[in-house]
Amino acid sequence: MKKVLIVVDMINDFVTGKLGSDRARNIVPNIVALVKKAHELGVPVIFLRDAHNKTDRELGIWGEHAMKGSKSSEIIPELKLEKNDVVIEKKWYSAFVDTELPQILEKLNADTLIFVGVSTDICVQNNVAGAYFLGYNTIVPRDCTASIDEGSYEFSLKYMKNIFGTEIISSDKVF
Repeated sequence: MKKVLIVVDMINDFVTGKLGSDRARNIVPNIVALVKKAHELGVPVIFLRDAHNKTDRELGIWGEHAMKGSKSSEIIPELKLEKNDVVIEKKWYSAFVDTELPQILEKLNADTLIFVGVSTDICVQNNVAGAYFLGYNTIVPRDCTASIDEGSYEFSLKYMKNIFGTEIISSDKVF
């Protein structure tokens, strides 16, 4: 099994900024620990981050956020990137659309993708869907994801498990 850890949208706007929440802030230590463990084990780590242009469709729904080149689109400082980590900018909920993510995963010979980050019911779920449709196994550690709304969070975890066969576990069971 070749695992890859994918950190979804742990950026300033979604943790401490415009669309941030206590729930997002509360998972930071768990994600930091999981990224550290991945680095120790040599598991590839990919960071996805929203980086929008003024013409992106998402802005019509959420307003201006995570603008390309701005501090709001940067990965939170608590997450320490290493030289082999990959950072992918995305303009859609899923990085499987209009990015090099599928090609990178193919080069890594990945078969199992571990998704952490925010928001469980939007970007995490849409990335899990993209992974499923390309044939990847998916894992979501429930203590490393968050949504603004608890009901949406629980529904999304159940949906990913039932519809995509995602393994929903705690972060201490990932590696």
